[in-house]
Amino acid sequence: MLTSHVNGRTLNLFRMRNLRGWAIYEWALLTLSAGLVVWQLFVPPSLGVADNNDYAKLIGRVCLGGEHPLFEYVGFEYHYAPEYCWNSGLITSAVLPLRFALMLAKPFSGRPFDLRWLGAVYAVLFLLSFAGVQRLVRGLRPMARLLVPAAILVVFCGATYIPWFDSFYFDTASYVFLWCACLLCLRLLLRGTVTTWDYLAALACVVVFETSKSQHTALALPLIACFWLPLGRAGFPRLPLRVAATVVVVTAAVVMFASAPPWYQTVNSYNALFYQSLIHSPDPAGDLAQLGMDRGMARYVGKHAFLPDSPMQDARETERLGRFLSVRSLTVYYLSHPRIAALVFRSALADGSLQRVRMQIGARQYRLGNYERTTGKGPEAQSHFFDFWGALKAGVFGNRPVLYGFYGAGLLAAFWVLCVRARVAAIAAIWTTMVVLAAVLVMFDGVDTGRHLFLFNAMLDMTACGLLCFL
Repeated sequence: MLTSHVNGRTLNLFRMRNLRGWAIYEWALLTLSAGLVVWQLFVPPSLGVADNNDYAKLIGRVCLGGEHPLFEYVGFEYHYAPEYCWNSGLITSAVLPLRFALMLAKPFSGRPFDLRWLGAVYAVLFLLSFAGVQRLVRGLRPMARLLVPAAILVVFCGATYIPWFDSFYFDTASYVFLWCACLLCLRLLLRGTVTTWDYLAALACVVVFETSKSQHTALALPLIACFWLPLGRAGFPRLPLRVAATVVVVTAAVVMFASAPPWYQTVNSYNALFYQSLIHSPDPAGDLAQLGMDRGMARYVGKHAFLPDSPMQDARETERLGRFLSVRSLTVYYLSHPRIAALVFRSALADGSLQRVRMQIGARQYRLGNYERTTGKGPEAQSHFFDFWGALKAGVFGNRPVLYGFYGAGLLAAFWVLCVRARVAAIAAIWTTMVVLAAVLVMFDGVDTGRHLFLFNAMLDMTACGLLCFL
Protein backbone atom coordinates (compact mmCIF):
# COMPACT_ATOMS: atom_id res chain seq x y z
CA MET A 1 0.00 0.00 0.00
CA LEU A 2 2.82 2.37 0.86
CA THR A 3 4.49 1.68 -2.50
CA SER A 4 1.21 2.25 -4.33
CA HIS A 5 0.67 5.54 -2.51
CA VAL A 6 4.20 6.74 -3.33
CA ASN A 7 3.82 5.75 -7.00
CA GLY A 8 0.45 7.50 -7.25
CA ARG A 9 1.83 10.66 -5.69
CA THR A 10 4.83 10.60 -8.04
CA LEU A 11 2.52 10.19 -11.03
CA ASN A 12 0.36 13.12 -9.93
CA LEU A 13 3.43 15.31 -9.48
CA PHE A 14 4.62 14.31 -12.96
CA ARG A 15 1.24 15.18 -14.47
CA MET A 16 1.16 18.55 -12.71
CA ARG A 17 4.64 19.39 -13.95
CA ASN A 18 3.71 18.24 -17.43
CA LEU A 19 0.58 20.42 -17.46
CA ARG A 20 2.57 23.35 -16.13
CA GLY A 21 5.15 22.86 -18.87
CA TRP A 22 2.50 22.83 -21.59
CA ALA A 23 0.86 25.94 -20.10
CA ILE A 24 4.18 27.77 -20.19
CA TYR A 25 4.73 26.68 -23.80
CA GLU A 26 1.27 27.82 -24.90
CA TRP A 27 1.56 31.18 -23.18
CA ALA A 28 5.04 31.70 -24.61
CA LEU A 29 3.78 31.06 -28.16
CA LEU A 30 0.74 33.28 -27.67
CA THR A 31 2.91 36.06 -26.24
CA LEU A 32 5.38 35.75 -29.11
CA SER A 33 2.61 35.84 -31.71
CA ALA A 34 1.07 38.90 -30.02
CA GLY A 35 4.48 40.57 -29.99
CA LEU A 36 4.98 39.92 -33.71
CA VAL A 37 1.52 41.32 -34.48
CA VAL A 38 2.01 44.43 -32.33
CA TRP A 39 5.48 45.07 -33.74
CA GLN A 40 4.23 45.08 -37.34
CA LEU A 41 0.98 46.97 -36.85
CA PHE A 42 1.74 49.54 -34.20
CA VAL A 43 5.50 50.07 -33.78
CA PRO A 44 6.78 52.63 -36.34
CA PRO A 45 7.06 52.17 -39.19
CA SER A 46 3.61 50.57 -38.98
CA LEU A 47 2.77 48.19 -41.80
CA GLY A 48 -0.46 48.05 -43.78
CA VAL A 49 -1.64 47.32 -47.31
CA ALA A 50 -2.08 50.18 -49.78
CA ASP A 51 -5.46 50.97 -51.30
CA ASN A 52 -6.16 49.90 -54.89
CA ASN A 53 -9.33 52.07 -54.96
CA ASP A 54 -11.43 49.44 -53.15
CA TYR A 55 -11.37 51.09 -49.74
CA ALA A 56 -14.33 53.32 -50.58
CA LYS A 57 -16.56 50.24 -50.92
CA LEU A 58 -16.34 49.87 -47.13
CA ILE A 59 -15.58 53.28 -45.65
CA GLY A 60 -17.78 55.24 -48.05
CA ARG A 61 -20.83 54.11 -46.10
CA VAL A 62 -19.49 55.91 -43.00
CA CYS A 63 -18.29 58.95 -44.99
CA LEU A 64 -14.61 58.27 -44.37
CA GLY A 65 -11.90 59.02 -46.88
CA GLY A 66 -8.42 60.34 -47.41
CA GLU A 67 -5.95 61.30 -50.09
CA HIS A 68 -3.44 58.47 -50.26
CA PRO A 69 -1.40 57.23 -53.25
CA LEU A 70 -3.10 54.20 -54.75
CA PHE A 71 -1.01 51.02 -54.82
CA GLU A 72 2.15 52.74 -53.63
CA TYR A 73 1.81 53.75 -49.99
CA VAL A 74 -0.28 53.08 -46.92
CA GLY A 75 -2.18 55.92 -45.28
CA PHE A 76 -3.38 55.65 -41.70
CA GLU A 77 -5.31 58.91 -41.26
CA TYR A 78 -8.86 59.16 -42.61
CA HIS A 79 -11.31 62.04 -42.32
CA TYR A 80 -15.08 62.39 -42.22
CA ALA A 81 -16.47 64.55 -45.01
CA PRO A 82 -19.71 64.64 -47.05
CA GLU A 83 -17.80 64.18 -50.31
CA TYR A 84 -16.62 60.79 -49.08
CA CYS A 85 -20.14 59.47 -48.52
CA TRP A 86 -20.91 56.64 -50.92
CA ASN A 87 -22.94 53.48 -50.57
CA SER A 88 -21.55 50.84 -52.90
CA GLY A 89 -24.64 48.69 -52.37
CA LEU A 90 -22.46 45.74 -51.36
CA ILE A 91 -23.56 43.84 -48.27
CA THR A 92 -20.61 42.87 -46.09
CA SER A 93 -20.00 41.77 -42.52
CA ALA A 94 -16.69 43.66 -42.74
CA VAL A 95 -18.73 46.60 -41.47
CA LEU A 96 -18.94 44.90 -38.04
CA PRO A 97 -15.24 45.23 -37.11
CA LEU A 98 -15.23 48.67 -38.72
CA ARG A 99 -18.13 49.85 -36.56
CA PHE A 100 -16.44 48.44 -33.47
CA ALA A 101 -13.19 50.23 -34.36
CA LEU A 102 -15.10 53.49 -34.86
CA MET A 103 -16.65 53.02 -31.42
CA LEU A 104 -13.22 52.47 -29.85
CA ALA A 105 -11.94 55.62 -31.53
CA LYS A 106 -14.95 57.71 -30.52
CA PRO A 107 -13.27 59.29 -27.44
CA PHE A 108 -10.74 60.69 -29.91
CA SER A 109 -13.39 61.95 -32.34
CA GLY A 110 -11.71 65.34 -32.62
CA ARG A 111 -8.89 63.69 -34.53
CA PRO A 112 -8.76 61.86 -37.87
CA PHE A 113 -9.71 58.19 -37.71
CA ASP A 114 -6.59 56.07 -37.47
CA LEU A 115 -6.77 52.87 -39.51
CA ARG A 116 -4.80 51.10 -36.78
CA TRP A 117 -7.93 51.01 -34.60
CA LEU A 118 -9.36 48.57 -37.13
CA GLY A 119 -6.02 46.75 -37.20
CA ALA A 120 -6.30 46.29 -33.43
CA VAL A 121 -9.76 44.73 -33.78
CA TYR A 122 -8.57 42.27 -36.43
CA ALA A 123 -5.44 41.51 -34.40
CA VAL A 124 -7.47 40.58 -31.31
CA LEU A 125 -9.74 38.31 -33.35
CA PHE A 126 -6.73 36.59 -34.90
CA LEU A 127 -4.99 36.11 -31.56
CA LEU A 128 -8.18 34.70 -30.04
CA SER A 129 -8.30 32.23 -32.92
CA PHE A 130 -4.65 31.34 -32.30
CA ALA A 131 -5.42 30.67 -28.63
CA GLY A 132 -8.43 28.60 -29.73
CA VAL A 133 -6.22 26.46 -31.95
CA GLN A 134 -3.90 25.85 -29.00
CA ARG A 135 -6.83 24.60 -26.94
CA LEU A 136 -8.11 22.47 -29.82
CA VAL A 137 -4.81 20.61 -30.31
CA ARG A 138 -4.44 19.74 -26.62
CA GLY A 139 -5.91 16.31 -27.34
CA LEU A 140 -3.25 15.51 -29.95
CA ARG A 141 -0.02 13.64 -29.39
CA PRO A 142 2.83 15.71 -27.91
CA MET A 143 4.76 16.18 -31.17
CA ALA A 144 1.70 17.49 -33.03
CA ARG A 145 0.66 19.61 -30.05
CA LEU A 146 4.16 21.06 -30.07
CA LEU A 147 4.43 21.74 -33.80
CA VAL A 148 0.99 22.85 -35.00
CA PRO A 149 0.78 26.17 -33.07
CA ALA A 150 4.47 26.84 -33.76
CA ALA A 151 3.90 26.29 -37.49
CA ILE A 152 0.91 28.65 -37.45
CA LEU A 153 3.06 31.29 -35.78
CA VAL A 154 5.84 30.96 -38.37
CA VAL A 155 3.48 30.88 -41.36
CA PHE A 156 0.84 33.42 -40.38
CA CYS A 157 2.58 35.96 -38.12
CA GLY A 158 4.85 37.47 -40.76
CA ALA A 159 4.49 40.23 -43.32
CA THR A 160 2.55 38.08 -45.81
CA TYR A 161 -0.54 38.22 -43.59
CA ILE A 162 -0.30 40.61 -40.63
CA PRO A 163 -0.14 43.94 -42.56
CA TRP A 164 -3.57 43.13 -44.03
CA PHE A 165 -5.10 43.91 -40.64
CA ASP A 166 -4.27 47.58 -41.27
CA SER A 167 -6.48 47.84 -44.34
CA PHE A 168 -10.11 48.35 -45.36
CA TYR A 169 -10.25 45.41 -47.78
CA PHE A 170 -13.17 43.00 -47.52
CA ASP A 171 -10.56 40.24 -47.94
CA THR A 172 -9.17 40.98 -44.48
CA ALA A 173 -12.54 40.37 -42.87
CA SER A 174 -12.90 37.17 -44.92
CA TYR A 175 -9.49 35.97 -43.76
CA VAL A 176 -10.07 36.64 -40.05
CA PHE A 177 -13.64 35.31 -40.10
CA LEU A 178 -12.39 32.19 -41.93
CA TRP A 179 -10.13 31.47 -38.96
CA CYS A 180 -13.06 31.86 -36.59
CA ALA A 181 -15.42 29.73 -38.71
CA CYS A 182 -12.89 26.91 -39.19
CA LEU A 183 -12.01 26.83 -35.49
CA LEU A 184 -15.62 26.70 -34.30
CA CYS A 185 -16.63 24.14 -36.95
CA LEU A 186 -13.71 21.89 -36.01
CA ARG A 187 -14.92 22.04 -32.42
CA LEU A 188 -18.31 20.85 -33.65
CA LEU A 189 -16.72 17.90 -35.43
CA LEU A 190 -14.09 16.89 -32.89
CA ARG A 191 -15.44 17.55 -29.40
CA GLY A 192 -16.89 14.68 -27.42
CA THR A 193 -19.96 16.72 -26.52
CA VAL A 194 -21.53 19.60 -28.42
CA THR A 195 -23.68 22.12 -26.59
CA THR A 196 -26.28 24.37 -28.16
CA TRP A 197 -23.98 27.31 -27.48
CA ASP A 198 -21.15 25.61 -29.38
CA TYR A 199 -23.55 25.07 -32.24
CA LEU A 200 -24.81 28.68 -32.32
CA ALA A 201 -21.30 30.12 -32.01
CA ALA A 202 -20.17 28.06 -35.02
CA LEU A 203 -23.25 29.17 -36.96
CA ALA A 204 -22.55 32.84 -36.21
CA CYS A 205 -18.95 32.52 -37.40
CA VAL A 206 -19.99 30.78 -40.62
CA VAL A 207 -22.54 33.50 -41.37
CA VAL A 208 -20.13 36.41 -40.81
CA PHE A 209 -17.58 34.62 -43.00
CA GLU A 210 -19.97 34.00 -45.88
CA THR A 211 -21.29 37.57 -45.76
CA SER A 212 -17.83 39.18 -45.68
CA LYS A 213 -17.50 39.30 -49.47
CA SER A 214 -19.77 38.01 -52.20
CA GLN A 215 -16.87 36.26 -53.98
CA HIS A 216 -16.27 34.19 -50.84
CA THR A 217 -19.88 33.37 -50.05
CA ALA A 218 -19.80 30.01 -51.82
CA LEU A 219 -16.85 28.90 -49.70
CA ALA A 220 -19.06 28.78 -46.61
CA LEU A 221 -21.66 26.43 -48.09
CA PRO A 222 -19.61 23.22 -47.56
CA LEU A 223 -19.47 24.10 -43.86
CA ILE A 224 -23.20 23.28 -43.65
CA ALA A 225 -22.12 19.64 -43.35
CA CYS A 226 -20.61 20.42 -39.93
CA PHE A 227 -24.12 21.06 -38.61
CA TRP A 228 -25.33 17.62 -39.75
CA LEU A 229 -22.63 15.22 -38.52
CA PRO A 230 -23.35 13.88 -35.01
CA LEU A 231 -20.62 11.23 -35.47
CA GLY A 232 -22.23 9.03 -32.82
CA ARG A 233 -22.38 11.73 -30.14
CA ALA A 234 -25.54 11.55 -28.06
CA GLY A 235 -25.78 15.24 -27.16
CA PHE A 236 -25.53 16.58 -30.72
CA PRO A 237 -28.34 19.07 -31.53
CA ARG A 238 -31.40 17.46 -33.04
CA LEU A 239 -33.08 17.81 -36.42
CA PRO A 240 -34.98 21.11 -35.91
CA LEU A 241 -31.83 23.02 -35.00
CA ARG A 242 -29.89 21.43 -37.86
CA VAL A 243 -32.58 22.49 -40.32
CA ALA A 244 -32.67 25.99 -38.86
CA ALA A 245 -28.87 26.34 -39.16
CA THR A 246 -28.99 25.18 -42.77
CA VAL A 247 -31.77 27.62 -43.61
CA VAL A 248 -29.81 30.50 -42.04
CA VAL A 249 -26.62 29.73 -43.99
CA VAL A 250 -28.43 29.19 -47.30
CA THR A 251 -30.58 32.29 -46.84
CA ALA A 252 -27.51 34.43 -46.14
CA ALA A 253 -25.89 33.06 -49.31
CA VAL A 254 -28.97 33.82 -51.41
CA VAL A 255 -29.09 37.36 -50.02
CA MET A 256 -25.42 37.90 -50.85
CA PHE A 257 -25.80 36.62 -54.40
CA ALA A 258 -29.08 38.42 -55.08
CA SER A 259 -28.14 41.74 -53.51
CA ALA A 260 -24.87 42.30 -55.38
CA PRO A 261 -25.39 45.42 -57.54
CA PRO A 262 -25.80 44.59 -61.25
CA TRP A 263 -22.93 46.91 -62.21
CA TYR A 264 -20.59 45.03 -59.83
CA GLN A 265 -21.36 41.64 -61.36
CA THR A 266 -21.18 43.00 -64.90
CA VAL A 267 -17.81 44.69 -64.40
CA ASN A 268 -16.33 41.52 -62.90
CA SER A 269 -17.68 39.36 -65.73
CA TYR A 270 -16.50 41.88 -68.33
CA ASN A 271 -12.95 41.75 -66.97
CA ALA A 272 -13.01 37.96 -66.80
CA LEU A 273 -14.15 37.68 -70.41
CA PHE A 274 -12.42 40.54 -72.23
CA TYR A 275 -9.30 40.97 -70.15
CA GLN A 276 -8.32 37.42 -69.24
CA SER A 277 -10.24 34.97 -71.45
CA LEU A 278 -10.66 36.23 -75.01
CA ILE A 279 -6.93 37.01 -75.31
CA HIS A 280 -6.44 33.23 -75.56
CA SER A 281 -9.15 32.73 -78.18
CA PRO A 282 -8.22 32.18 -81.85
CA ASP A 283 -11.50 33.89 -82.83
CA PRO A 284 -12.58 36.47 -80.22
CA ALA A 285 -15.21 38.02 -82.50
CA GLY A 286 -16.79 34.61 -83.11
CA ASP A 287 -16.85 33.85 -79.42
CA LEU A 288 -18.56 37.17 -78.72
CA ALA A 289 -21.16 36.38 -81.37
CA GLN A 290 -21.86 33.04 -79.68
CA LEU A 291 -22.51 34.95 -76.46
CA GLY A 292 -24.99 37.19 -78.29
CA MET A 293 -22.71 40.23 -78.39
CA ASP A 294 -21.60 42.46 -81.25
CA ARG A 295 -18.52 41.20 -83.09
CA GLY A 296 -17.19 44.75 -83.07
CA MET A 297 -16.69 44.47 -79.32
CA ALA A 298 -13.56 42.45 -80.14
CA ARG A 299 -11.68 45.76 -80.18
CA TYR A 300 -11.86 45.73 -76.37
CA VAL A 301 -10.17 42.34 -76.02
CA GLY A 302 -7.18 42.57 -73.68
CA LYS A 303 -8.50 45.75 -72.03
CA HIS A 304 -10.00 45.93 -68.55
CA ALA A 305 -13.13 47.78 -67.46
CA PHE A 306 -11.33 50.64 -65.70
CA LEU A 307 -9.75 52.22 -68.77
CA PRO A 308 -11.18 55.60 -69.87
CA ASP A 309 -12.36 54.22 -73.23
CA SER A 310 -14.00 51.12 -71.75
CA PRO A 311 -17.74 50.68 -72.35
CA MET A 312 -17.98 50.01 -68.60
CA GLN A 313 -17.47 53.75 -68.06
CA ASP A 314 -20.95 54.31 -69.52
CA ALA A 315 -23.75 53.31 -67.14
CA ARG A 316 -26.19 52.63 -69.98
CA GLU A 317 -23.69 50.43 -71.79
CA THR A 318 -22.92 48.59 -68.57
CA GLU A 319 -26.62 47.91 -68.10
CA ARG A 320 -26.95 46.68 -71.69
CA LEU A 321 -23.94 44.37 -71.48
CA GLY A 322 -25.28 42.99 -68.22
CA ARG A 323 -27.81 41.05 -70.28
CA PHE A 324 -24.98 39.03 -71.82
CA LEU A 325 -22.35 38.98 -69.07
CA SER A 326 -22.94 36.95 -65.94
CA VAL A 327 -21.46 34.13 -63.89
CA ARG A 328 -23.77 31.76 -65.75
CA SER A 329 -22.65 32.89 -69.22
CA LEU A 330 -18.99 32.73 -68.19
CA THR A 331 -19.48 29.23 -66.80
CA VAL A 332 -20.99 28.10 -70.10
CA TYR A 333 -18.13 29.76 -71.98
CA TYR A 334 -15.45 28.05 -69.87
CA LEU A 335 -17.14 24.65 -70.17
CA SER A 336 -17.37 24.98 -73.95
CA HIS A 337 -13.77 26.27 -74.21
CA PRO A 338 -11.75 24.07 -71.79
CA ARG A 339 -8.42 25.12 -73.29
CA ILE A 340 -9.14 28.78 -72.59
CA ALA A 341 -10.38 27.95 -69.10
CA ALA A 342 -7.13 26.08 -68.41
CA LEU A 343 -5.03 29.02 -69.62
CA VAL A 344 -7.04 31.47 -67.49
CA PHE A 345 -6.58 29.26 -64.44
CA ARG A 346 -2.86 28.94 -65.19
CA SER A 347 -2.53 32.71 -65.38
CA ALA A 348 -4.34 33.11 -62.05
CA LEU A 349 -2.04 30.56 -60.41
CA ALA A 350 0.96 32.47 -61.77
CA ASP A 351 -0.19 35.55 -59.83
CA GLY A 352 -1.00 33.51 -56.74
CA SER A 353 2.34 31.70 -56.81
CA LEU A 354 4.13 34.94 -55.94
CA GLN A 355 2.44 34.87 -52.49
CA ARG A 356 2.61 38.66 -52.08
CA VAL A 357 -0.05 40.56 -54.00
CA ARG A 358 0.79 41.50 -57.55
CA MET A 359 -1.70 43.17 -59.84
CA GLN A 360 -0.99 42.67 -63.53
CA ILE A 361 -2.93 45.41 -65.35
CA GLY A 362 -1.88 45.61 -68.97
CA ALA A 363 1.89 45.79 -69.20
CA ARG A 364 2.19 47.23 -65.68
CA GLN A 365 2.71 45.10 -62.59
CA TYR A 366 1.45 46.74 -59.42
CA ARG A 367 2.34 45.68 -55.92
CA LEU A 368 0.43 46.91 -52.90
CA GLY A 369 2.93 48.76 -50.71
CA ASN A 370 3.18 48.17 -46.96
CA TYR A 371 4.73 51.48 -45.87
CA GLU A 372 3.75 55.11 -45.41
CA ARG A 373 5.38 57.62 -47.75
CA THR A 374 7.05 59.32 -44.75
CA THR A 375 9.23 56.26 -44.11
CA GLY A 376 11.29 57.05 -47.19
CA LYS A 377 10.69 53.63 -48.71
CA GLY A 378 10.23 53.40 -52.44
CA PRO A 379 6.76 53.22 -54.04
CA GLU A 380 5.06 49.82 -53.65
CA ALA A 381 7.77 48.66 -51.21
CA GLN A 382 6.79 45.53 -49.28
CA SER A 383 8.03 44.35 -45.92
CA HIS A 384 9.61 40.93 -45.49
CA PHE A 385 9.61 40.93 -41.71
CA PHE A 386 9.45 37.37 -40.30
CA ASP A 387 8.36 36.17 -43.73
CA PHE A 388 10.50 33.04 -44.00
CA TRP A 389 7.68 30.79 -45.19
CA GLY A 390 6.36 33.26 -47.76
CA ALA A 391 9.86 33.88 -49.13
CA LEU A 392 10.50 30.14 -49.38
CA LYS A 393 7.25 29.53 -51.28
CA ALA A 394 7.83 32.49 -53.59
CA GLY A 395 11.35 31.26 -54.31
CA VAL A 396 10.19 27.75 -55.14
CA PHE A 397 6.85 28.42 -56.85
CA GLY A 398 7.03 32.06 -58.01
CA ASN A 399 5.95 32.32 -61.67
CA ARG A 400 5.75 28.52 -61.82
CA PRO A 401 1.98 28.09 -61.92
CA VAL A 402 1.99 24.41 -62.92
CA LEU A 403 4.36 23.53 -60.08
CA TYR A 404 2.26 25.59 -57.67
CA GLY A 405 -0.86 23.79 -58.85
CA PHE A 406 0.77 20.42 -58.21
CA TYR A 407 1.85 21.65 -54.79
CA GLY A 408 -1.73 22.56 -53.88
CA ALA A 409 -3.07 19.28 -55.24
CA GLY A 410 -0.37 17.37 -53.36
CA LEU A 411 -1.25 19.05 -50.07
CA LEU A 412 -4.92 18.16 -50.50
CA ALA A 413 -4.09 14.58 -51.52
CA ALA A 414 -1.92 14.12 -48.43
CA PHE A 415 -4.66 15.66 -46.31
CA TRP A 416 -7.15 13.16 -47.72
CA VAL A 417 -4.90 10.17 -47.09
CA LEU A 418 -4.17 11.15 -43.51
CA CYS A 419 -7.76 12.14 -42.75
CA VAL A 420 -9.09 8.81 -43.99
CA ARG A 421 -6.52 7.01 -41.87
CA ALA A 422 -7.65 9.03 -38.85
CA ARG A 423 -11.32 8.42 -39.75
CA VAL A 424 -12.14 12.09 -40.12
CA ALA A 425 -12.73 12.02 -43.88
CA ALA A 426 -15.59 14.52 -43.47
CA ILE A 427 -13.03 17.21 -42.65
CA ALA A 428 -11.06 16.37 -45.81
CA ALA A 429 -14.20 16.52 -47.97
CA ILE A 430 -15.38 19.84 -46.56
CA TRP A 431 -11.96 21.47 -46.71
CA THR A 432 -11.10 20.21 -50.20
CA THR A 433 -14.34 21.61 -51.56
CA MET A 434 -13.63 24.99 -49.99
CA VAL A 435 -10.07 25.17 -51.34
CA VAL A 436 -11.12 24.17 -54.86
CA LEU A 437 -13.90 26.76 -54.84
CA ALA A 438 -11.45 29.44 -53.68
CA ALA A 439 -9.21 28.63 -56.65
CA VAL A 440 -11.93 28.38 -59.29
CA LEU A 441 -13.96 31.46 -58.31
CA VAL A 442 -11.05 33.78 -59.08
CA MET A 443 -11.61 32.97 -62.77
CA PHE A 444 -14.80 35.05 -62.64
CA ASP A 445 -13.06 38.33 -61.75
CA GLY A 446 -10.33 39.06 -64.23
CA VAL A 447 -8.38 41.93 -62.67
CA ASP A 448 -6.35 41.76 -59.47
CA THR A 449 -6.24 37.96 -59.31
CA GLY A 450 -3.22 38.08 -57.01
CA ARG A 451 -5.28 39.75 -54.29
CA HIS A 452 -8.31 37.59 -54.97
CA LEU A 453 -6.15 34.50 -54.43
CA PHE A 454 -5.05 35.82 -51.05
CA LEU A 455 -7.62 33.62 -49.32
CA PHE A 456 -6.70 30.62 -51.49
CA ASN A 457 -3.04 30.98 -50.52
CA ALA A 458 -4.03 31.26 -46.87
CA MET A 459 -6.10 28.10 -47.13
CA LEU A 460 -3.18 26.19 -48.65
CA ASP A 461 -1.00 27.36 -45.76
CA MET A 462 -3.70 26.25 -43.31
CA THR A 463 -3.67 22.86 -45.03
CA ALA A 464 0.10 22.58 -44.60
CA CYS A 465 -0.22 23.38 -40.89
CA GLY A 466 -3.16 20.99 -40.56
CA LEU A 467 -1.09 18.11 -41.89
CA LEU A 468 1.06 18.37 -38.77
CA CYS A 469 -1.97 17.33 -36.72
CA PHE A 470 -1.49 13.75 -37.95
CA LEU A 471 1.99 13.34 -36.53
